[in-house]
Amino acid sequence: MPIPFENARRAYYADKTWPLELRRGYTSASQALFRIPFEEGPTYLFKGGFPIAMNQWMFWTLYVHSYIWLKNKLFLLWVYNDFSYDYCKFLFHNFAFFSASAIAYPAYHNLEMVDLLPKERGGFCTWNNSYRQAYKWMFQNMETHSYNFMRGYVAWMKRFGFTYYVALWMADSLGMMSNCNESYNSLETIFANYAESQ
Repeated sequence: MPIPFENARRAYYADKTWPLELRRGYTSASQALFRIPFEEGPTYLFKGGFPIAMNQWMFWTLYVHSYIWLKNKLFLLWVYNDFSYDYCKFLFHNFAFFSASAIAYPAYHNLEMVDLLPKERGGFCTWNNSYRQAYKWMFQNMETHSYNFMRGYVAWMKRFGFTYYVALWMADSLGMMSNCNESYNSLETIFANYAESQ
């Protein structure tokens, strides 16, 4: 998980904004990464980790599962029907990527809700500065606020999404998402009497 590295980077840059007497004196983000567990405690590096971990878990689980499922079930398009494999891959990849990223993005938006949205009068946070409480509120109010939970999606795509998109396309080209590695998705494995070989 990138959370400890991200928090160390944030601590390094935030340290420069404090008055001289309050600064920790980090010289780099990597030095902050090694000093923080001893000075602030090891849990400090995992602050704010819930929404990022939730976003990553949802994205990768949904993307990989749906993409491999589509490849396994629709292989006949390029094996028997002479459709271009790259064309099929483009369709499968787009469907899996954009559906997974759209479903997982609100968990990432959860960070903005707690950290950046305006506070109530007196500086009180609606969710008591808890990402889990904010995510629970998001889930309970999804029918009225679902459109707002996608705010910043384009910025996320620019920062992370396009890199993921290209990397996942290359991963499939290198054989990392091959049908033979995912036999649990195959009906022929579950119902052997339906296999073509019999």
